[in-house]
Amino acid sequence: MPLRQVCWKGDYPVNAFARGLPIRVTMARTRDMPGFSSDTLVVRDDLRASVRSLKDIKGLRIAINARAAVLEYMVAKMLASAGIAFNQVETTYMPWPDMGTAFANKAIDAGAVVEPFAEIFDRRKLAFPFRRAADVLREPPLEVSVILYSKRWIDHDPDQVTAFTVAYLKAVRDYYNAMRGGPKRAEVVDILMKYTSLKDRSAYDNIQWSYMDPNAELSIASLKDQLDWYKSRGAIEKNVNVASMIDTRFLDRALRKLGRVSVK
Repeated sequence: MPLRQVCWKGDYPVNAFARGLPIRVTMARTRDMPGFSSDTLVVRDDLRASVRSLKDIKGLRIAINARAAVLEYMVAKMLASAGIAFNQVETTYMPWPDMGTAFANKAIDAGAVVEPFAEIFDRRKLAFPFRRAADVLREPPLEVSVILYSKRWIDHDPDQVTAFTVAYLKAVRDYYNAMRGGPKRAEVVDILMKYTSLKDRSAYDNIQWSYMDPNAELSIASLKDQLDWYKSRGAIEKNVNVASMIDTRFLDRALRKLGRVSVK
């Protein structure tokens, strides 16, 4: 497939690039910003009184969906902001849906989740949103996922790549406006309900939407910081320079065609 959109994680695309797979990071997909921060550390509901600050997380059992993934990095950065080392909590790994049962059985104390699980667990009084990624990771903001293009596609059909990038950026701007309560919000929610697993219309008013930059520009500082952390965990097979993975030529062309959006 010519297009991939993935979470930025230790074993892929970094290790895939190091192995010589013909891929390039071309533009941003989602990140966490204040008010638009889907990635969330939730805490079991009966611990509300005892867990009030990040320092209270020390020693707890935290569930994460995957090793060497962006939410593991998020948890580590949250802990570090309170002076807690990653090995000073107990971690377990499980899919997000399974965390609901684990909370109910008191098998875990906290979990790193995305929306709509933060809202679902809160509504069911299983766990409450304790800290959003954007509450802690501000400079730089957490770059969660990126768009990858196949280098073969880039090399063999650059005109098609440019046309796709322009179309994608137009769609991102529709989402951006809807995310902020614009006039196309209902239309965008219809599309999301059709093509994603979140079918409850009311949920879109209760969750925090993931932030999408209307100019699709990458937070290079965030990607570099994540890479450094994955290296410290031994998750990176070979030394990779982030800049060598990035090709923004087609985004630059799209921005010249469409113009830039002023982000407040």
